[in-house]
Amino acid sequence: MVRSVSKKILLVDDEPDIHLILKKYLEKIEGVDVVSARDGSEGVRAYRELLERGEEPALVVMDLNLCGSDDEIRDFDLDTGPQNGVQCDGVRAAEEILRINPHAAIWVYSAWADTKWAQKLREKGVQKLVDRIPFREFATMVKHFLKKQKE
Repeated sequence: MVRSVSKKILLVDDEPDIHLILKKYLEKIEGVDVVSARDGSEGVRAYRELLERGEEPALVVMDLNLCGSDDEIRDFDLDTGPQNGVQCDGVRAAEEILRINPHAAIWVYSAWADTKWAQKLREKGVQKLVDRIPFREFATMVKHFLKKQKE
């Protein structure tokens, strides 16, 4: 099957307000179609479905803290797995997408982008870790990335 790279962006974030605002900013980029997912499992499922249709996302934008509270995210260790029964959906989703496609363009847009385990995800193939910056600034970064992909 031939996969075409599109201007589809898969947005995975469980915080409704952030998801909605970020989606609106990304949709302002000419030619971009944003596909939404509200948790890691939904994100992986959407990624697979897009690939099956030959519509590989140009970019996956995701939060890592899809597991609930800030205390839970602190208890997650990428090397040893969840601690205290925590299941950090965002980390698992990023790893699964990279397992499906090691060349997937994944950007983490999260308040947790500067954590040690987020850096380990970078080593596994996540392209960019962006601490929560203004939405407009992030959308501009995405626009430049998509433009470079065309060249």
